[in-house]
Amino acid sequence: MRPIVFGPLQRRLFGFFHAPQKTTPARAGLVMCYPFGHEATRAHRLYRVLAERLARQGVAVLRFDYFGTGDSPGGDLDGDMEGWRGDILQAHAELKRLAEVRSIHWLASRLGAALAVQAAGDAADLDRLILWDPIVDGPAYVKELKVEHMGALELSFYAKDKSWFRAHPERDTAPLTEAIGFGINGKLAAQLPAVRADALDVPAHAAAVVFANPADLLAAGWCGRQQRAAQPVRLEALVHPIVWTSDPLADSAIVPAEVTQRLSALFNEPT
Repeated sequence: MRPIVFGPLQRRLFGFFHAPQKTTPARAGLVMCYPFGHEATRAHRLYRVLAERLARQGVAVLRFDYFGTGDSPGGDLDGDMEGWRGDILQAHAELKRLAEVRSIHWLASRLGAALAVQAAGDAADLDRLILWDPIVDGPAYVKELKVEHMGALELSFYAKDKSWFRAHPERDTAPLTEAIGFGINGKLAAQLPAVRADALDVPAHAAAVVFANPADLLAAGWCGRQQRAAQPVRLEALVHPIVWTSDPLADSAIVPAEVTQRLSALFNEPT
């Protein structure tokens, strides 16, 4: 595992490159795209463990932080979806520079999955998208973030008597400015609810495997729409104990074996 800094001078990005340990050239390369905000905290440990496992299988892996997130330069209020899509493409180019690979794949979860689908059309040599619990309905996602944010505030500022709470109905329609400790600028607040299933299309040149809970009807509906449009999309059920918006110190598993096994097994499939 080697720390790297890449991208243009005005938008540097921090990441880790996991060199393949079995074959040269690597038979496959993988770019890992994180989810947004608190959910990236939930995914961090799992991404690292999975990257190390795949490197042992002979896969070249690059995982990185979007601009304004994690260890990359910038602050919370510097990030937006348009810029993050460009960051994915920069990571794609950096992986090609670092490793000679026969195929290139992107693994992306939650909002990162929506970003990856949006960016994939500009990566003509991308072979496959691996989308885990993708966000395909922006308004529903924003509502979820608001609910979880208020829940986190209630836990932080405990009020023994619920009558002490003051109603603020205007917050139901107000744009997000923060989500579970992560700031959101006006541009990102406008972009999140604009994520729509009918505007997310997997490009014809890249197959897609979608892992989602069978209860996730939004993801299933989006996959069905892609399949009816003859897009190369495959839906697989994946039930796991991760609660994306929960405290990372809670009891839910941070690296569930069922997730790492299913995701790493994809790279044993013939391509």
